[in-house]
Amino acid sequence: MRVLRVEEGSAAESAGLRAGDELVAIGGQPVSDGLDVVYALGWCEEQDGAVDFRLTRRGESQVVRLPPERPEELGLELEQDEYRSCRNRCIFCFIDQLPKGLRRSLSFRDEDYRLSFAFGNYITLTNLSDGDYERIARQRLSPLYISVHATDDGVRRSMLGNPMAPSIMDALKRLHEGGIAMHTQIVIVPGMNDGPVLENTLDDLLEVPGVTSIAVVPVGLTAHRKGLPHIEAVTRTGAENIIDEIERRQRALIAARGSRTVFGVDELYLTAGRELPPYESYEDLPQMENGVGLLRSLEQGFREGLPELEKKLLTLDDRAPTRLRLSIVTGVSAAPFIRSLVEDSLPAAAFDARVVPVENTLFGSEVTVAGLLSGKDMVSAAGAVESDLTLVPAEAFNQDGLTIDDMSLPDVAAAARAGEMRLSYDIIDALVAKLDDLSAGIEGGEDEAV
Repeated sequence: MRVLRVEEGSAAESAGLRAGDELVAIGGQPVSDGLDVVYALGWCEEQDGAVDFRLTRRGESQVVRLPPERPEELGLELEQDEYRSCRNRCIFCFIDQLPKGLRRSLSFRDEDYRLSFAFGNYITLTNLSDGDYERIARQRLSPLYISVHATDDGVRRSMLGNPMAPSIMDALKRLHEGGIAMHTQIVIVPGMNDGPVLENTLDDLLEVPGVTSIAVVPVGLTAHRKGLPHIEAVTRTGAENIIDEIERRQRALIAARGSRTVFGVDELYLTAGRELPPYESYEDLPQMENGVGLLRSLEQGFREGLPELEKKLLTLDDRAPTRLRLSIVTGVSAAPFIRSLVEDSLPAAAFDARVVPVENTLFGSEVTVAGLLSGKDMVSAAGAVESDLTLVPAEAFNQDGLTIDDMSLPDVAAAARAGEMRLSYDIIDALVAKLDDLSAGIEGGEDEAV
């Protein structure tokens, strides 16, 4: 791995490393990417608090001694890993359904087991070599997140648009034999992998001990499918049938294994108009990032935090402003659930709370989840309501703090002219923080008066 920069005054500089050096091994373990570096550091045996970092400079090998710490802690900036892209042509690929004009990084089709291990990205296992399987087992890259869709290889190859895709069951069994746990997903495309195909897929997956969870997900369709294969959305009746199959399986699995293993994403229940399962039924929430149990988790955190909120209100007593105007911006599908939660639980004397559902004009009205809301759509919704505090969904912003159309939270707040705006990782936490600010302002005013 090439050293791009060495921080002045750092341990790396003191040891003699320079930009342009090639890092080839740490503690005797070869390194070719960031995952190798983490693995090597984890197995280092320290001698006098340091380990060997082997590098090459102008073709000559050198060894320096450094503490077994991450490169950034040592003052090293290493070249970024190159990630593998997907060569499948899935008929439902969301990237093919993106509107024009979005940032280029959104169009990268990743298919890299390292990203699956590190970030929970779903992969199809269609590009692994024998060496990859060996490395995954050796470095215990577990769990991995795998898109299965169907265990009938003919159906799966049609869905992936890849006639050369290897057998998924062979791949899953090989990972299990290597000691790897797997979280899997089945994206339902009506007429292709629902009904008997879904039943057979579940039968097959439940025969692989390493498959620790299975999420069943309705296909996501945007308004930008011109020139793409025709796909029907999962209907209310279709969602009801899928849920019936999932819950039938869960009853049997609880009796046989003590775990439900198979779960439907929240969107299925919302589409079917069915009540979400209780929080406890999601067990340890193995696929919450995939939308399994997300709303019940939100509700659980909300109810657990209510006593703290009520206690905070008591400390403010009659000094607090009457009825804080609160707006909660969210996607269309989650809005009724959140509205019911807020209306039933928040003290009406303290909060004038409104849930603001946002129709997705970027992707089309069929996309109703909060995580795919654009900044522009949130601006329109938030700007139409006068509030003291507006909460917008944190999941609509990436790790760089940007929406899918490249707006930051300050950008959204300024354009909406909605007053104070915060990300709603947790509604109660956001309200407690707001009351803390009010309390500090009140106390500061009293101090000035004295």
